[in-house]
Amino acid sequence: MRELRAAMRRRLQHDDDRGWTLIELLVSMTIFIGLLGMVFTILVTVSQQTKDNLARTRAVDQAQLGLMQLDRQVRSGNVISDPALETSAGSGVPTYYSLRVYTQTDGVFQCVQWRVRFPAGSSYGVLEFRSWKPNWQAVGGVSAWRVTARNLVQPSSSTVNPADPATWPPFFVQQHDAELSSQAQTIRVTLRLKDPAQRASSKPETVSSVLTGRNTVFGYPADSCAIVPAP
Repeated sequence: MRELRAAMRRRLQHDDDRGWTLIELLVSMTIFIGLLGMVFTILVTVSQQTKDNLARTRAVDQAQLGLMQLDRQVRSGNVISDPALETSAGSGVPTYYSLRVYTQTDGVFQCVQWRVRFPAGSSYGVLEFRSWKPNWQAVGGVSAWRVTARNLVQPSSSTVNPADPATWPPFFVQQHDAELSSQAQTIRVTLRLKDPAQRASSKPETVSSVLTGRNTVFGYPADSCAIVPAP
């Protein structure tokens, strides 16, 4: 009996001291590493999405401020130029990338010019505007270009298709059926923005609006602000 108890004691001690086998350790480590990889991937994805959203918000806020100023000038506009007729000689940018308005914002008659310009060697553009007095040739008063928004990108195509928003340039005339009976001049403004902090795979944010010049129904001379200072 004494020998049997000793044998059982030795067996229990042997079972208590037994650890994991090598295979069990490898399996456990593999599962643990897999779980860590999944958690790390989720954290990186959430971090990138948060960074994209913050960058997108910055870009859109900037563009909306510029669009609000342009909206006021167009709504008080007496004559709105057709961006399809604008030339680089008068704006320094291609057709559809410039807009001229003869406006009386806040009771002040002036000519304003907006443009989306892409500096040489850069894929990001800027939204700029300047103003001048209608009789600037006699009295001067031509302001310098001022930047109101940055980090603009170009549309997917250089061919304008009013039915395809992906091709809309910064400025072009777009009338809907409800507007065809009106003599008021309208303009479609579309700004595409992508902050450099966004990932390359992240899509640009688009801010677009149709603006109408209320005073354009009064028949102001179409050649108002036709003489443009050098860009």
